[in-house]
Amino acid sequence: MIKTIFTAAVLVFASAAAFANTILVAPVNGNLYQQTVQSPCIFTNSSCQQGSFVGTPLDNGGSVTGYDATVSYTGSQILSIIGAGNALLLGLDINQASGQPAQTLTSFTMSINGVLADSTPGATSVPAGNNGNGYADYLLSNFSSFGANDTILFHFVFSNANDGTENVFLIGGPASSVPEPISVALTGSGLLGLLFLRKRFANR
Repeated sequence: MIKTIFTAAVLVFASAAAFANTILVAPVNGNLYQQTVQSPCIFTNSSCQQGSFVGTPLDNGGSVTGYDATVSYTGSQILSIIGAGNALLLGLDINQASGQPAQTLTSFTMSINGVLADSTPGATSVPAGNNGNGYADYLLSNFSSFGANDTILFHFVFSNANDGTENVFLIGGPASSVPEPISVALTGSGLLGLLFLRKRFANR
């Protein structure tokens, strides 16, 4: 009897894991998402500006080789940052020591009301891509939707840490955009042209 119950429990757990929605992990090209400008961290060290939003502190890199941490929020806390109706996006800021091999995002999961909803497909190599502290090297997306009254649990497992602390943060604003020089020049010349036409018609 006990063996039957245990086998059933294992099958239920395996089925839940097998049908968890897949979290997409994609590299970010350029410094598009910055934790200190757009969003608070959910897994953090002291460099991430939190305001009133509480994150789970991680040990400073260099003294540890990995992380296994969880943090829980109400849906309303997250929605107040990302905006109701917007998809949940998370930035992962990688800190990798010079000359050291790429580190590993072992797993990242999101549970809703105690039920596993989303999971990365497996261990993912995450070499650092963007310079500067606070910028997302990777974007985590394709999370399940949730309501304001739901309880959201994030679980972050990271291996081979070899430098400063990795941060995971909510993206609550649009991607940063730095205009290219040619765009600035065209915009400026267009404004000058409009000013010239305005003066010309005013003198008639």
